[in-house]
Amino acid sequence: MVVLVVGTASLLNWSVSRWPELAERAEHAAKQGDFETSYRLWSEYNAGPRARHESWFAQAKAALAMGRAADGLRALEKAAERNPSNPEPWLLQLEIFRVEDRPVDALGVGWKGYDAVPRPARRGILRALTLALLTETPDELARTTLQRWVAADSTDLEARVALLRRMAASPRDGDLPRSARIETLEELLSRHPESISTRQALIEELADSGASRRAQEVLDDWPSRARDARFDQEAGRLSLDFDRHPERAAEVLKRALETLPQDWKIHYRLARALAALGEKTEARGEADRVGALREILDPDRLAKRLDAALSDLEKPQARADLADLCRSVGFDRLADAWEKDAGHASNAVFDIQAP
Repeated sequence: MVVLVVGTASLLNWSVSRWPELAERAEHAAKQGDFETSYRLWSEYNAGPRARHESWFAQAKAALAMGRAADGLRALEKAAERNPSNPEPWLLQLEIFRVEDRPVDALGVGWKGYDAVPRPARRGILRALTLALLTETPDELARTTLQRWVAADSTDLEARVALLRRMAASPRDGDLPRSARIETLEELLSRHPESISTRQALIEELADSGASRRAQEVLDDWPSRARDARFDQEAGRLSLDFDRHPERAAEVLKRALETLPQDWKIHYRLARALAALGEKTEARGEADRVGALREILDPDRLAKRLDAALSDLEKPQARADLADLCRSVGFDRLADAWEKDAGHASNAVFDIQAP
């Protein structure tokens, strides 16, 4: 019995001294630019009883510095859970979602962060959320970043799918042909049936190739608990273009627009569905909406407007213009937040590509 007590005490003393040493070594490695070692040590630290917001955030930064976006995202989620009032983990999550073109995920995280952070930090969340919803990362920058993430972690499912979707949207010489993209997505979905991004990308590729029956099968297998605007978006397309059920298409496309009002493609398909139903006035309104959205969200025009407003957010007029912009594309809650925001924002800028 005495031996057991002594052994337990020795183990306790060793354990207590181990965690500060691990943290110190992890911090030192990060300062030396050895992010792999820093990430490994922080992972070990966070597997123990001393895990906290700061240690999870440090692990996330080490992961992102290596280009391991998926690992970084998981650590950012842990950091946000432990201290929701810190805006930094929310902001970095929104940056990742912007690069990977994940507006539905950005909406969920953006509003959760907005509600959790102190009022003075809300403006930063609104800025990141506005950019994630209304702007698209330039193709060259997005591809370079996604390729770096995939090279750093071949198991990063979201980065791989986002890169494949880039190839589908803007094909280049050397890109995988559609048949190879479909084969890759089929294989990924078979291993990750819970992945909504993979499922949506595969449905889009199959529909574009004319394989409507297979696309419908993939849609039908969409997990019921995860049938959000992305499901409605794809269900509307298949109902309109292949099943020839415009009434069903109109129903689900309208529902998709409640979450994604800025998506002109959804409006375009809704206009076609309404026209097929003989609802000419409403169809014309949706067609006009398509033109208006494409004009408002034109990259060059939008960039100038955002640069002017975001560069001087202390001016009420700048925030009012952002509110008007968000309302004009259908994001009323975002517009209301910009109008009501009266706090002082941090000027911190996070670069998820930099080591």
